[in-house]
Amino acid sequence: MNNISSVKTIDRLVRVLESFSPQYSTWSLTELSDHLDLPKSTLHRFLAGLEFHGILRRDPADKLWRLGYRLAIWGRLAADSTGLIHIAKPVMERLADETGEAVILTVYQGREVVCIEKVETTHPVRLALSVGVRRPPHTGASSKVLMAYLPPDEIQAIIQESGLPKLCVNTITDPAALMVELARIRERGYADSFEETDPDSWGVATPIWDRAGTVAAAIGIAGPIFRFTEALAQTYVALCRQAAQEISELLGNA
Repeated sequence: MNNISSVKTIDRLVRVLESFSPQYSTWSLTELSDHLDLPKSTLHRFLAGLEFHGILRRDPADKLWRLGYRLAIWGRLAADSTGLIHIAKPVMERLADETGEAVILTVYQGREVVCIEKVETTHPVRLALSVGVRRPPHTGASSKVLMAYLPPDEIQAIIQESGLPKLCVNTITDPAALMVELARIRERGYADSFEETDPDSWGVATPIWDRAGTVAAAIGIAGPIFRFTEALAQTYVALCRQAAQEISELLGNA
């Protein structure tokens, strides 16, 4: 392959990937062909190659094209190498100092929410959540705030494929109630939880936005219920918002 062909292939790859967004998370072959002004036969061969490498996937049920698992893996590596954790860590440490509670950084990956960084509280009673732990996106403040900003079809896919398993006494297990909760989170701009993931625990979380205007991660504060008051929770929400805004700006979302 000569240099000109290589550049054209890279350009086509970028154009295909940039077609996907929260508003357009799925494409049919015909729709994408029209959008990119490419012949369907040419585009299909290209998409099949991307599917082979896990970059895209074609759902066997609805025949629509979606982003593939390999992008989630690359995204996790990019978060580590390009600075999400590096950028967020000092902000998290300051937030932990201000609140005295645990501060966690989470991302959405493979229809689960993953804790990618944590700054521990100095109190002896602590939250049972470690870096690398995965949880379903419908339960807990940090998980729900990420789920709230997913495309509607992704939310429905989570509900249909994974269900809403009950982890604790207040886990939301009814799809209709969950949709109401997600709408409330988007309206308020933050999520809270009380005994949704672990007994005697509470949390608040806010979204972190990247330069593309999409939610890249969530930052949350969590602790035991006996250290919780409503007034304190509102203070923590405000501090969480400030921390998320600072990280968002450092990521390029001014």
